[in-house]
Amino acid sequence: MAERNSASWNRKVASFCSEPKTFLCDSSVDGFLGELLKDLQSEAIHGQTKILMMDLLLEFPEFLCPDQKTVEMTAETLMNILKKMPSSERSMTLRCHLLLAIETVLITCESFNQNSKMAQDFASLLMHIISDVNDKKQGVANRPLRTTACECLRELESCYPGFLSQRMEKLYLMQQQEVTAAHQSYTLLYTVVLKNAIRFLAQKEGPSNGALKNALLSNEDFFWSATENMVELQPSSNEQLLLLPSNSETKDLKSILALLLEDSYLLTPVCQNTLFWQIVQVVAMARTISPVIFKSQLVRLFSTMDLSCFHSILQMKAVFTDSLFTGEDEHFLIQRLVGMTQHPLLSTPVKLFYLDCLLHFPENRPLTSNSEENLPVLLTVQMTSSLFPNVFNDHSTMLCRQNVLSMVYLENEGSYSEKGIAFLFEHVMSLYSMVHKNGNREITATFFRAVHLFVQYFNFCEKHMENLTEKLLKLYMSNSSLAPNFINLINQTQILLEFHVWPVTLSKALQKEIVNLPTDKWTMKNLGWHLKILSRVAQENSISQSSTALFLRRVVFCSDLCSKGDWRTGNALLSVCKHVLQHQKLSAIFVHLADLLQYLMHRFEDIDVQDRARLYYVLLTNVSSDKLGKILTMSPARGQTKSRSLSSIMTENENFSTMLTIRNAEKTLLCLQPVLEGIKAFTCISDSPSLYCIVLQFENTDCRFESISDINVPCLFVDRKPPVVTINLVPKEPYPTIFSVSATYSTQDGITYQTKLDPLYITFREMFIPLPLPALWPLESRFDLFGKLWSAFKPDEQNQFEESIFCYEMSNNSLHDIVLDNFSKFAVSCNGGEYKIAVFLPPQFHILMHIKSQDDTACFSVRTDNWNLLPYLNSHLLDITLQ
Repeated sequence: MAERNSASWNRKVASFCSEPKTFLCDSSVDGFLGELLKDLQSEAIHGQTKILMMDLLLEFPEFLCPDQKTVEMTAETLMNILKKMPSSERSMTLRCHLLLAIETVLITCESFNQNSKMAQDFASLLMHIISDVNDKKQGVANRPLRTTACECLRELESCYPGFLSQRMEKLYLMQQQEVTAAHQSYTLLYTVVLKNAIRFLAQKEGPSNGALKNALLSNEDFFWSATENMVELQPSSNEQLLLLPSNSETKDLKSILALLLEDSYLLTPVCQNTLFWQIVQVVAMARTISPVIFKSQLVRLFSTMDLSCFHSILQMKAVFTDSLFTGEDEHFLIQRLVGMTQHPLLSTPVKLFYLDCLLHFPENRPLTSNSEENLPVLLTVQMTSSLFPNVFNDHSTMLCRQNVLSMVYLENEGSYSEKGIAFLFEHVMSLYSMVHKNGNREITATFFRAVHLFVQYFNFCEKHMENLTEKLLKLYMSNSSLAPNFINLINQTQILLEFHVWPVTLSKALQKEIVNLPTDKWTMKNLGWHLKILSRVAQENSISQSSTALFLRRVVFCSDLCSKGDWRTGNALLSVCKHVLQHQKLSAIFVHLADLLQYLMHRFEDIDVQDRARLYYVLLTNVSSDKLGKILTMSPARGQTKSRSLSSIMTENENFSTMLTIRNAEKTLLCLQPVLEGIKAFTCISDSPSLYCIVLQFENTDCRFESISDINVPCLFVDRKPPVVTINLVPKEPYPTIFSVSATYSTQDGITYQTKLDPLYITFREMFIPLPLPALWPLESRFDLFGKLWSAFKPDEQNQFEESIFCYEMSNNSLHDIVLDNFSKFAVSCNGGEYKIAVFLPPQFHILMHIKSQDDTACFSVRTDNWNLLPYLNSHLLDITLQ
């Protein structure tokens, strides 16, 4: 197997990452993995390319290592590569990635256990690497590898809690002795191991009886039993665990924790957060240690500007509450959060985080125990007076501030709250002004979300709600294309305010405005939006639909709507009719609705609309109102109705949209099998009993061929002879290519699926055609033509002609067999071991070959009128001679 160069591996990796399953369908897993591992050992591949290749093992280990045998082989090969690599700074990045790749393969494929020799060797190797404290043996250049090894061990300890619990003394000594930049990784590793060991002891309940001291001083082998039962560590689970160490054990553990906390300022903010959280869990389980141990750190953390460190304060407060934080501390934190939400030097996402912290603030004595949004009791109206949203804020900040202030004014009473509600309403009106003056999509969405928030909290303020309704009506009449926004607002507020009348009031007001419109050009232009609103209003049984029916009748009778026969408009009309048919007070509008449907079924110029109107007319005039509602709301999912029944299609329910939706097939039921050699004719094979309306679609991956038209197959039954389809190929350039193939088909239950089939490969050999000559031409004429073409194809600087020679060691008999098997159709002459071959490649190119054997060596002399063909011809000749 020839080694691939760096460029080809870059393309290979990109192709694999885009679609791993499709890629592995074209080549075997074992073959590709073997090639990858082999080239990782090659000196011809750049180091950066090798890192890219190992990313496949990091991202897709389950695809490349499907069984335990493959996992062991892969891990062993990577270990051997790692051991053979020199300890140079140049190879350091590659060595670190090798460690990560080995660990990922072993953990992801569940091969990290005591029965795996590679797992044992890898764990021992990691401990050996990190034992070089302060770079005494390998030097500074090896420090990144030590850091990576620490992270690998931390990952193992996180996946298998307690795995390193019998090595705690050695880990602690290394953590204390390490004074380089790697100290951070050693500290985090030891802290995770300590927390898991405490948790393991706390699960036994009761006094530790010296078990904690033994664990802290243990220096034995790895605890492989931890790999047998993986335990998922949940932060909340530690609250139910309790460890009661003795006084001496408490003193030792407290000394260790104090030293870890003293070193915390040496760590990066993110690592500090990780360290604090691990120690918080330890203190929460070891009840004999007071949370006051964190007091010295709070002085530093209270003044921090770093997000991670501030998050550590909130984590401590959520766990320890008033055991660590006083009322003054809590008040200070709330003030700090309010100030940080508007700090000019902070980015918008950070300020939004602080706003969210206000809504989920861990209070010392919370009034409620739910995890939903709640304001702290100490947060007052005066403290939030500077948080008023304005149009200069970004949209997320605007809505978050409105949400916080709405909760503040809702929970407080008095003049401050009344003024605050008025200010918030003015803010909503300022957004309204921007939307009314043709605001963009983002500001429009923000306005409707702001309206929803205002209605959610202040729906009891009748004056503001009436003004809001008037403004919304005015906005709709000036911009009817906002109908989907209005419908969504009505739906969401109705869900939110189940027993409130405002959504119905808004719906009724919109209906009144629409039905009073004249049937002029402006109304007809926005008729589609009006019909969407009326269709939604018709779903409210408390709103009379008489005016809607009269408006629809007037629109149809007094306009050219029917003569135009627009399918979309006709179905929009019938959608309103369908919801009106389900109305409880149908008798009051029976005559008007019947006239409308009868007019549509006779006058509308679209047959589909006519049929649907006829169905609704028949139902209206022949079925009682109770049965009518059940028929139109019938869903096949809830009854025994066939999924393709007419009622399910005509009611526009979920099943109708489901049938119109093309789904992605979970597994491929179709395949194309070639039936004629040399001709692109295939038979369709199916694993399903029956498929219908099959459409085969072909997509070019390049521009070398003309597009292939879709091929339609009416049906396919598993017990019948499969149909044969022929694919017509029209090349623009005579080079190999690949067509992506997909199929769309319907199953017996009426659902349409789309699936990808195996790609269609067009090889270089398949484009060979004999010279287009009359069939009755004598051999002499063909021979003369070959000679003239051979002379004409002599290369020079003025053309693209080229000649080449291909030699391969073989006997005369072998050469004869090769020519007979591969070029018999294209042979012009065969005389005394010499062969003259002429090949035509559409659309307009040729390849001429003069083949002869000398001294058991076959010599292929080649001339062509397109030098770009030579690499493909060379590959083809290599293939046939090797065979």
